[in-house]
Amino acid sequence: MNLDSIQDRAHDYNSWKLDFLIDHIINVHHHYVEESSPLLLQYSKRVNHVHGHHYTELGEIEALVSQVVQAMAAHQKKEELILFPFIKRLVKAEREGNEVPAIHFGTVENPIKMMEEDHEEAGEILRKISKLSNNYTPPQGACNTYCAFYAKLYEFEQDLHQHIHLENNILFPKALDLEKKLKKN
Repeated sequence: MNLDSIQDRAHDYNSWKLDFLIDHIINVHHHYVEESSPLLLQYSKRVNHVHGHHYTELGEIEALVSQVVQAMAAHQKKEELILFPFIKRLVKAEREGNEVPAIHFGTVENPIKMMEEDHEEAGEILRKISKLSNNYTPPQGACNTYCAFYAKLYEFEQDLHQHIHLENNILFPKALDLEKKLKKN
């Protein structure tokens, strides 16, 4: 067995148990957002303050960065306090042969729809930032902070794409299927 096949298996998210995938999302992606957000806010404010008179799009970028940081903080809190614990309860119910646990929001589909709407909103904000920043390309001769800001924005967007992929394409469909399976039994 070569190292590449071990690496591929290690990241075969589709084969992971849902509770393990949730822990991965929290520990990797939610933690990344929490760590990166203050730096993005600091960079956006500083770069706009120093260069905004010449590059007027920086004011809008600063506002959009603040908007996406706030949206992601609220989104992640909803996932960590409501949706993810319920999915973990579904996993536990399956493991122990129990019924679907009762929950105030009726079905897992309801908070999933809300989270998917949040994902769309965050994606749209980052599309606007990408367009305004010329795909995160700093102007010729930009200072180090300006370059670091755009590099961090690009990195943030890439992480968000992976984060959303794991939730929308793997976690959420499997949680919906698990809930349906448990309700049939």
